[in-house]
This record gives sequence, structure tokens and C-alpha cells, in this order.
Amino acid sequence: MNSALSFHTKLSHPLIQTVLALAEQQGGQAYLVGGAVRDLLLTGQLPLDLDFTVLNCSAATVAKELADTQGGHLVPLDWDFGIHRVVFTEGEQAGLNVDLADALDNSLDADLARRDLTINAMAMNLTTGQLIDPFNGQADLGAKTIRMVSEFNLLDDPLRMLRVFRVAATIQAASIDEATLAVVAAHGAKIWDSAAERVQYEFFRLLSVERCFPYLKMMADCGLLEVLIPDLTPMKAIGSSGFHHLGLFDHTLELVRQSERLIAECPQATQDWVRQAFTPAVTRFGLIKLACLLHDIGKPATMGTREDAVHGQRLTFYGHEEVGEEMADPLLKRWKVSNEIRAYIKKLIRWHLYPCQFGPDSPRKSVLKYYRRMGEDTLDVTLLALADRHSACGDWLSQADFDKAHEAHLWLMANYEREASALNLPRLLNGNDLMRILNVGPGPHLKDMLEALQEAQQLGEVQDGPQAEVWVLARYGHS
Repeated sequence: MNSALSFHTKLSHPLIQTVLALAEQQGGQAYLVGGAVRDLLLTGQLPLDLDFTVLNCSAATVAKELADTQGGHLVPLDWDFGIHRVVFTEGEQAGLNVDLADALDNSLDADLARRDLTINAMAMNLTTGQLIDPFNGQADLGAKTIRMVSEFNLLDDPLRMLRVFRVAATIQAASIDEATLAVVAAHGAKIWDSAAERVQYEFFRLLSVERCFPYLKMMADCGLLEVLIPDLTPMKAIGSSGFHHLGLFDHTLELVRQSERLIAECPQATQDWVRQAFTPAVTRFGLIKLACLLHDIGKPATMGTREDAVHGQRLTFYGHEEVGEEMADPLLKRWKVSNEIRAYIKKLIRWHLYPCQFGPDSPRKSVLKYYRRMGEDTLDVTLLALADRHSACGDWLSQADFDKAHEAHLWLMANYEREASALNLPRLLNGNDLMRILNVGPGPHLKDMLEALQEAQQLGEVQDGPQAEVWVLARYGHS
């Protein structure tokens, strides 16, 4: 771990020096604290989120002056605790977020002592570059160890129990201290004392880390994952089978691991697409991993048995994807997710088995129908399905069938890009055109007709508007 003194030049950043000067103008002091210090020590670079604690002055006043003089936007976060944010969207500072807070009891020692993790309980003197580290956070950071400052601090804001794993994923921690995990295991249910929006935001940030599986597994081992997703608990009663080498609960977690492993094998266009932000708080890949956790929640409610001529009695889960889609709705509403995210997750759950029907030997007409039905979420659904395929390696599945399915899913992704020009052809007619041509009124039949016409256009059967009118009359003119 590099000495904090070696980062003295980083502290000469104009924005940092402005915060320091504004605090000193009030007769106070400003310290870089928390995650900003952690990330500076870890990477040697200033992060985009800068956290400051001020003593002997007002964080609100410093924040207002900073926004006014540097072209930022002031966002009060918590008036009771004196926490204010300045967001920069233009100029050289674009992308920077500056949080300023009044030190607890106007004491830096007290302020650091109230923090969640040792690696977040460090401060840096902005004048000297001296590291202030009362809880040996630098040593824990060097060892990539996550350790609570105290049990009281962790429970004072129960959301911090989820932050344990999110921060661990962010720094790719080697370990989480056993005493910290024990507190989470004993008190995880208290996390719902926190606002649902905060829980959602923290969980989504965790899922958006490219490699979060090891930390989700730790969450599962101490019970916190089931607190967040109670529908996972009934899965533990369903063991492995001929198609699944893992029990249902472990199979569900395995999907996350496989998605993180397999993304590197996907076409570059797929990788680029799913790594995009779906919202500022979560990437598409993060939401795909959430869908991995939820894709089979309908199985316990749909479990049955039937006799198989080849394998004897086997478990069945007919319709579990539709039931899972319905079950996800109240869970996602509890998390206060947006309607857009809720619809997206439910779509992935509903259609996660669909891609296994297609491959290079499938009729082009059928493959294009799959792409149309999934729309812009085609690659997302296909990646989920690929992870599902790799998470079911029971004895009843041959290696040849497994390899064929693997290649078919990758082909679906690559072929989606090749079919982009056909899929993006502008519609030749609209609903009003159909009503005029066929002399019919509005209704759901128009949607079916337009879908069929779009298919004919993509297959090259019609090329322009006049041909489309002839095609419509020939097909529907006498119905």
C-alpha cells in the first residue's frame, strides 16, 4: 500500500483546494474522508465522488459557495445531519460529485468513529497529505479485508449491513471479517428498517459490479440474500435432479456466477450492450443478474412429478416462468423499483426458456419472430438463458447436447447483429392504412396484421408500400 504522503500532489486538484479555502474562510477546516480516501489509496487516483467533513464551520455554507463559484448544482441530502451534495455537469469538473458534511460533534475523531467500515473510517489532511487512520483501515485495505468499526455502527443504520457486501464487491475484497458477518447473520432482518429505495439502490450498485458473485454467495451464507428475496427460501427444499446437478437454491446462485463467467465469450456487441447503464443506478448486466436470482421463483409453486419413459419418475415445473413473472411483481414493488425496471425483469423471467428453441438450423422466419418478440431485450434474455443452460449439468444431459446449446445461444447473439438491417426496416403501413385498405374498424386484429406484414417485409416478400397493400388485400381482403 502506497503512503498517503505520495498522494499530496493529488490533493492540489483545484476543486479540493477550493473546498479547503472555503472552509478556511469561515475559520474552519475540511478533510477528505471515507470512500474518497479509500479509493485514492487503492487506485492512486481521485474518484469522481469526493467526500469532505468540515470542522468549525458550516457544510451548508461551504456547499453553497462551492456551487455558486464553481458552476455546480446544490442538492441538500440531509439537513438534520448537515449533509449536502454539489453536482457538476459541465466544464472540466463534469461528472464530479462533492459531498460535504458537518463533523459529528464538531470532532474528526468522533466523526470517523461513527462510520461503518474501517476502510471508510480514514481522513486525509488537505494541507499536509497526512493520513488519519484511527481504526487501521489502511492495513485492512492493503489486505483487502472488510471489517466493521463496531457492531453499534453497523446496526445504527441497518442498510450498512448491505453496504458490507457492496463495498466488498467494489474493492474485490479477499475476505470479510467473521465478526462482521456474524452481526449480519444475527440482525439481517433489520435491513427493512431502512427505506426501500435505499435498499434497492445499494443492492443494484452491488449487482452492477462486474464480478459480484462471491459477495452474493457470502450474503446467501449469512441469510441476508433471503431477507431481500424471501421467495428464495422455498427453493432450498428442492434438490438436484437428472437435469440439474445442483439443488434449486444453489442452481439459482450459480446462474449469477455463470453469467459473470460467460459474458467474456459473448460477441462484443452483446458485451457492450449489457454493460450499458439501464438507469444511473444500475447496468443492464446488473439487472440480468437480478433476473438470474428470480428466474425460477415460480418452481416451488408449480412442482409436480410424472413418469418418463427414459428416466422414470421426474420432477416437473410446468408454467413456472409465468408464475415466477407474477410472483416477481409484489417483490419488485416492495423495492420501489420503477415501472420500466419491473417490466424488464418480469419479461426476462417470463421468456428465459424461449431462446433454447433456436439455433443455426432454425428457420429464419422463427428466429426473426424471436427477435421481434424480445425487441431490444433480445441479447439480455439470451444471456440469461445461456447462464441457465450452463447451470444445469445433470447426468441426463449429454456433452454433445450441452455444447450444441452453448453454441446456439452464442449464435443467436451474433445473428441478432447480422439481422439488424432487417429488424430495423421502417413499417410500410400503419393501423390507419389497414382500416382504409380493408374497410375495417380499430381493434386488436390490426396489431396481428401489422405483425404479419412486418414479418413478410423482413423476409423480403414485400418491398414497398404498394406491394404491402397488395399483400394485405390478398391475405385479409376476404376475411
